[in-house]
Amino acid sequence: MKRFAGTGLAVVALVVAAGFAWAQVPRSATLATHAVGSSSNAIGTGIGKVISRYTPITVRVQPFAGPPAWLPSMDQGETDMGIITSPDAATSYKGIVLYKRPFKKIRILMVGGPLQLSFYVQKDAAIETVADLKGKKIPTEYPGTPIVRLSSTAALASAGLTYNDIVKVPVSDLAAGAQAFLESRTDAGWHTVGSPAVEEANARRAGVKFVSVNATAEGAKRMAGIYPGSYPSVFKAGSATGIVKNTAFLTSDYYLVASTSLSDEAAFQIVSTLWAYNQELGAAFPALKDWRRDRMVTDKAFIPYHPGAIKFFKEKGLWTKEMDTLQAKLLGE
Repeated sequence: MKRFAGTGLAVVALVVAAGFAWAQVPRSATLATHAVGSSSNAIGTGIGKVISRYTPITVRVQPFAGPPAWLPSMDQGETDMGIITSPDAATSYKGIVLYKRPFKKIRILMVGGPLQLSFYVQKDAAIETVADLKGKKIPTEYPGTPIVRLSSTAALASAGLTYNDIVKVPVSDLAAGAQAFLESRTDAGWHTVGSPAVEEANARRAGVKFVSVNATAEGAKRMAGIYPGSYPSVFKAGSATGIVKNTAFLTSDYYLVASTSLSDEAAFQIVSTLWAYNQELGAAFPALKDWRRDRMVTDKAFIPYHPGAIKFFKEKGLWTKEMDTLQAKLLGE
């Protein structure tokens, strides 16, 4: 009887411990993305559905014009998570380039798939590379998403072009830029591979095609000088909508980030769930096919990781001494 009584006490202890852990997990959480129609929103929607399905947390995806619109609320602990690119994360964390002050309360939960960006034009247009955009009507400004102006400027720079070499068509954000292209107010749009906006343009404009950035060593250097953390990568012909031949893109990485206000246990459970159902992510949501386990931890991170995420990655044997050194460096910046 004593042996069974001891077993019963152990089970009770486990249940109590689990209950204590789940008590630290919120019943709802917000996840900020770019506007509906963007790859960021598609990614956030897929992640939100998986977290909501397999944890007690109900995720509410909130579209914004861009990170400048939601980073202040994350700084105040009002926005729990967000989808952000590595250049936006790097510049906002330090308060440089486009950001007038640093946002220090942002942490990586995991590094996701790469983000490939370029200009797209009508399929039958006599435009093949970014260099051919000289003198063309191009969406510009992007006050709602200043990082988009930075990235598109970097793509132009790869070919030695600036805003002075194109006909500027000011737009507020990515969605407005996509709409301008649909309405034929611009000769080119600017977006990501696989974005719903490009799919729509392809259907409504009798086909579209992406054009190549200059992927030479010099072109890559000019891009990275303007858009920190970017690099060129090539998509093979036919691999996605709008890629009619091998095409070079300006590339960076997506992050799933969280506020420092999100509890360590909540962060741990979110990362654990996205790890456990990683195959479901890519199968159910095309925008998440490159959010693989082998990309979640990287020594090329530009902002610190969340302690709850670090705990999980240590359990999986992925967090190294080198990552400890990088984390300490990033926290000290």
